[in-house]
Amino acid sequence: MRERGVWPSADTSRVIDLRWRVRAAMEQPPVIWDCPREIDTRYIDEPLAVRKARALALKLARMPTDLWDGQLFAGSLTLENSRLHAERGFPQYATETEEAEAAARGLSVNSVFGHIAPDYARLLTRGLSGVRAEAVAGRADAHDTTELAFLDSVIVAVDGVMTYAARLAARCEANAAATDDVTRATELQQMAANLQQVPSGPAQTFWQALQAVWLLHMVFHATMNGNAVGRLDQIAWPYLEADLATGRLDMPMAAELVSCFCLKFNERAQTHEDLRADARPVVGADQARRTRHTTSSQIGRERDQLDATNHWLQNIVIGGMTPEGQDGTNPLTYLLLTGYARNEMTNPLVTVRVHRDTPDALVARACEVLKQGGGMPAVFNDEAIIAALERLGVPTPDARDYTNDGCWEVIVPGRTDFRFQRLSMMLCLEWALNRGVSRQTGVRDGIDTGDPRAFSSYHEVWQAFVMQMDAMVSGLIEQVMDTLDDRAMIAPVPLLSALLDGPIESRRDMTSGGARYRTFGMLAEGVPHTIDSLAAIQTVVFGCGQGTNNAFTMADLCAGLDADFVGYERLRNRLQAAPKYGNDDERADSVGRALIEAFTACVTRHAEAHMARVRFPCGVGTFSWYIGIGEGLGPSADGRRAGEPVSSNFSPALGRDLAGIPGAILSYSGMGHSNLPAGGPLDLRLSRRLVEGDEGTQRMAGLIRGFVDTGGAMLTLTVADTEELRAAQRDPENYESLRVRMGGWCAYFTMLSREQQDHHIRRQETRS
Repeated sequence: MRERGVWPSADTSRVIDLRWRVRAAMEQPPVIWDCPREIDTRYIDEPLAVRKARALALKLARMPTDLWDGQLFAGSLTLENSRLHAERGFPQYATETEEAEAAARGLSVNSVFGHIAPDYARLLTRGLSGVRAEAVAGRADAHDTTELAFLDSVIVAVDGVMTYAARLAARCEANAAATDDVTRATELQQMAANLQQVPSGPAQTFWQALQAVWLLHMVFHATMNGNAVGRLDQIAWPYLEADLATGRLDMPMAAELVSCFCLKFNERAQTHEDLRADARPVVGADQARRTRHTTSSQIGRERDQLDATNHWLQNIVIGGMTPEGQDGTNPLTYLLLTGYARNEMTNPLVTVRVHRDTPDALVARACEVLKQGGGMPAVFNDEAIIAALERLGVPTPDARDYTNDGCWEVIVPGRTDFRFQRLSMMLCLEWALNRGVSRQTGVRDGIDTGDPRAFSSYHEVWQAFVMQMDAMVSGLIEQVMDTLDDRAMIAPVPLLSALLDGPIESRRDMTSGGARYRTFGMLAEGVPHTIDSLAAIQTVVFGCGQGTNNAFTMADLCAGLDADFVGYERLRNRLQAAPKYGNDDERADSVGRALIEAFTACVTRHAEAHMARVRFPCGVGTFSWYIGIGEGLGPSADGRRAGEPVSSNFSPALGRDLAGIPGAILSYSGMGHSNLPAGGPLDLRLSRRLVEGDEGTQRMAGLIRGFVDTGGAMLTLTVADTEELRAAQRDPENYESLRVRMGGWCAYFTMLSREQQDHHIRRQETRS
């Protein structure tokens, strides 16, 4: 199916005007809305879950209902002219005693993880009134007050959303009565009618389906639940198909709806001058500021928070297999992909699922969009990911229906309670080479695995590394199990639980284990550098491999690491010249396979006793925090100096993939992805000159097909030129739409910190 068959040749004047106004509004700093401070004290004796739902309902009862002029969808987190921003803030619902008890467990009312794809199919087929009826009926089967409290919390929460929708409908009707524009009045009346039908009742049209999904997505984000959208082309296509068949819509009208829908995800974006690199204060790394990922080396920085200003986990997944095993590509797949492309904005994020039977037209269209830059859509390989989920124990129909959590981690939509943590393989190796002590802080965070200077074989180095990794994995799983249901004591999620498979049926909130699947991703961090470091030790110190000799000892290596290689340039040169991951070099790739096998086997061993309560899928990732991750690491045995950034996700280290893109793909594809159901992207960069014209599109399409055939799991392709990035640094006003990939999302290049901009330029230089 070619794009011209499902998309008009030009945008409507409405879409052009809205797009311009959204971009103009981004440049104005938001004004924070005054959220109600707390729920009414008359509710203080109710169960905490019910009070949480009342806080949600209270916020929605007070949120502004203003409409963006000309929009076809109601409900906004940020208004246009006043830039009033209502995402932040949530009424207090917990008592001081409850907060103190939660704080003793490291939790607060803000301990809402998000990263879930709700069951929007349930929303569209049953409506919130149907969900409410299920909760009411479930009260008769409740065994105790806890189960009753959960069901009551669902009822209060969905009532709050339905009341908010009614307020929006009333605003649409009022605006219709106030305008002299007959055409706009008719649109507003239809918008009011849509909101009177959804989300309380089942969707009857495509317009209503998109309105219902947007409204619930917006409500989740307004109430501390940063959730993804999921497989929207599969969920909403039946409604569009019916509208096209009956003549309620034609394709140009559908395209306009999709464009307006995609623009809604950008209304709260910010690109004002205060966020630009030259307006930010320069703050050095503070080794004491570790992130919440205590097993990661990442240093928390305001820089990273500002860089992520416009990232909200708003991922839409298109294409891929249906639960029945057929290809699910449909006209809405193309509409969503093209709607994202034409807006040239960072949201919604888009991921395209491909497999051997994916239509050539969809692969080609994805390549055309990728050529615009920004690294979207990401490419997920069904062949590899479905098999990995099946190996985890997920039934085949559910495995085929997978989506992501908003970045790239794999979940089953509408059925999964998902959390994750990163575990630094680089820290494990650093500790193995320094008796458990960090070279950055001097603190012993690992275990003492003996004096590395006395290691007489690579096997001893490997064993010390595995022991450190085992201790980290064991400690984390023990911590997870000790705190598994703790969120329910202070931060239940009644509305999200209402739109998942399992909680209402089991009468348990998602945070109490109510969802059908409960998964905790174990994401190995810094894997490529760890592979390179181990391969370098194997080669340079112990003379393993053809034509090598052990001119350097472990004592030399430890001394060089202690000195950050100052005075040890010859050693560093040898380490840098050793085999590296990303070059289809068996010497390095065999180390990588051994590492992944050891990590996944370690997780499986420690998780086995807990499989009845939670699954621990493995993956590999850094997300966009590769600079902060590097800041928390000392020098490494691959020749990397202390504090230098690490590579993104499962990508070769900067400048080390000398065999080009084919070598990188072949190395990555051989890393045992059947053991990595959570995923782990390979992030690659291409120069624009390599993908110009139809020939360039065909070249990219062939690359994607080859990636699928070789067994890779997740691929991102960023198209840019070094000089383009440098020009954007010099003259940001002329490059406002330039976007770059940031691990699991994309950002406006001119809105990134100078450190991040420089890092992207260095990454691109290695490909140009």
